[in-house]
Amino acid sequence: MAGKRTVRAIVVCKARSAWSVVWEISVQLAASDLGMKPQPFIAYLRRYRGEMRYRSTQRARNIQRIEFLEQFIARQGTGAELGVHKGHFSQVLLDRLAPQKLYLIDPWYLQGKQWSWGDGNRRVMDALCYVLRKMEDELVSGQVVLLIENDLEALAKMPDGHLDWVYLDTTHQYEQTVKELEVLKVKVKPGGVISGDDWQPDPSHKYYGVCRAVREFVDREKHAVLCVDAKTHQWIIAWK
Repeated sequence: MAGKRTVRAIVVCKARSAWSVVWEISVQLAASDLGMKPQPFIAYLRRYRGEMRYRSTQRARNIQRIEFLEQFIARQGTGAELGVHKGHFSQVLLDRLAPQKLYLIDPWYLQGKQWSWGDGNRRVMDALCYVLRKMEDELVSGQVVLLIENDLEALAKMPDGHLDWVYLDTTHQYEQTVKELEVLKVKVKPGGVISGDDWQPDPSHKYYGVCRAVREFVDREKHAVLCVDAKTHQWIIAWK
C-alpha cells in the first residue's frame, strides 16, 4: 500500500513539474511576443487576474446602486461623478442615466502612481487608460468630459447651477465632504440631486465622516430631504 502511495506521489510531482515547464515556456514566449521580460509579464498577469476578480464582485453591486439612484435622478441631464477610480460605475451612470453631459472628475496620477487602498489592480495609469479606451467615443463627442484635478478646484470653475445631479465618491473624510457639500449646494441647480456612496452610520467606521457631514448639511438646509439605502450604502439629498 505504501508503495502505491509513493508511486502516486511521484506521478503527481512529475505532472506538476511538467506543467511548470509548460507554464514557464508559455510565459517566455508570450513575453517575447510583447517585447517584455518574463518577470514583468508575470506581474502583469497577476494584476490582470486580480482586476478581473474585482470587476466581477463590483458588477452586481453597481446594478444595485444605480437602481436606487434612478428613483431620484432624471435621465438626460448634466451630471458629474466626483471620484471616478477605475471608471466601472462611470459606465453604469452613462448607460442608465443617459446624461447629455457627464463630468468625470478625479486627480488620478496627481496623487501618485498607485493607490494605497482598494482591491484588484491599484496602478493609477492602468485605470485612467481603461477609462479613456472605454469611453473613447463619448469623450470625442463631448458627452463625457474628463477633468484630472481635485474636485473642489474643478467645481469652482463651473457656473453656478450648472449641474442637475452629482455622485460623490471621493475621500470619504468628514472635512473634505463638508467642503464638497457646500460647493455643490451652489453648483447643483435648484431641484437637483446630490448623491453619494459609502453611507456608514456607525461612528466607529472609517467612512463615518460622510454620514456625519451629510446629516449636518441636511439639518442646516431647511428644504433638503435625505434618503438612504442601507443595503447598498447609497445616499441622496434632494430638495422639497
